[in-house]
Amino acid sequence: MEKKEFWKLIDASRLAADNDPDAQIDTLGAMLAELDPDQIVAFDRLMVEQVNRAYHWDLWAAAYIIGGGCSDDGFMDFTAWLIGKGEQVFEAALRDADSLADVVGEADGECQVEGILYLPSQVWEEKTGRPGDAFPRHLFAFQDGPHGESWDEDAVDARLPRLAARFNG
Repeated sequence: MEKKEFWKLIDASRLAADNDPDAQIDTLGAMLAELDPDQIVAFDRLMVEQVNRAYHWDLWAAAYIIGGGCSDDGFMDFTAWLIGKGEQVFEAALRDADSLADVVGEADGECQVEGILYLPSQVWEEKTGRPGDAFPRHLFAFQDGPHGESWDEDAVDARLPRLAARFNG
């Protein structure tokens, strides 16, 4: 599976779910179930690559502002939500996390969608009948910490003023 196909599935699932993140999980799961097991593994590899790209202090600041705080696990779920929004939103947020001020809708809640991260292994397990621990794992690159410049909770609003104005203001 190529990156273009990955994003095509993400976009198709989001549109079919009418931008509802919870419904998107079910829709994407059904789409992944139509793929062969190797394609499902490739989808997971590409998803982990995107999570690793999003492991950035600016995006964590965005998650912190939107959610009124954000733990390690919450940030993982935020990156899954961000991927679910599609390539265009994802790439724009990588360039400028404050752009998310124009993206977050009512259905997004705190912008955390954990279920997308587990879909490939769940669908693969159902499709192959093999146990989940046999699913080829792709590693999250979190050992060195987030990319970019870290922030202090007292200064996070100044870092992303549009998001701060919308969610704290």
